[in-house]
Amino acid sequence: MPAKGTLYRSTPADSWSWIKIDVPTRLVPLTVAPILYLWLRHRPATDFGLTFSHAGRDLLLAVPLGLTAFAIAAVFHEYLSRRSHRWFVPDEPDLLVQSAYYVLLNAPIEEWFFRGFVQGSLIQWSHAPAAGLLATTAIFGAYHFLGRWGWRQVTGTTVAGLALGVIYLWQPGPPSLLLPTIVHAAFTCGFLSLGPYLIFSYRRVRGRFRPHAEAATPVS
Repeated sequence: MPAKGTLYRSTPADSWSWIKIDVPTRLVPLTVAPILYLWLRHRPATDFGLTFSHAGRDLLLAVPLGLTAFAIAAVFHEYLSRRSHRWFVPDEPDLLVQSAYYVLLNAPIEEWFFRGFVQGSLIQWSHAPAAGLLATTAIFGAYHFLGRWGWRQVTGTTVAGLALGVIYLWQPGPPSLLLPTIVHAAFTCGFLSLGPYLIFSYRRVRGRFRPHAEAATPVS
């Protein structure tokens, strides 16, 4: 059955309108807070996962885990779009802008803060890995309410956060942020950029999407 609803195509200008706010208000504080903590405590950055000690293993696992994360996120986005009858899809230039932002900035910085700093610190303080994992997962999920996401989006993000926390926790020591960062980027691109774009492109070619209207809007 053809999908019917309103199609919103975002452009680089749309994305820049929220990226220029997102970087100083969100990404910079998330980057700086762990650095200040390490400096004040005279601790190495490896405490928060800044290491490539088992990069070969991580890159090998990143292929199946990343593809799985991407597929799940894309299907989840399609499910939410069908419920709301609204499809948010970047145009070709914006696909590159958004994907680069999620891969190069958003995923590394969020993993640095949530898995490295928050989860790492909670586990060190409590000596209870499961408790640190669950607490970080709850914080990560609740944090996305700040972006005015609905409860379904936040629930999906919380489940993704749990998976990322498990990946970070159960790996050879010292734990590295490399693998969870790659999987995080796959989740985000599957949900917000490349995933919606591929599904929309497939449906357009097959004649399975009939939008009522088309408009540009920021997708954040």
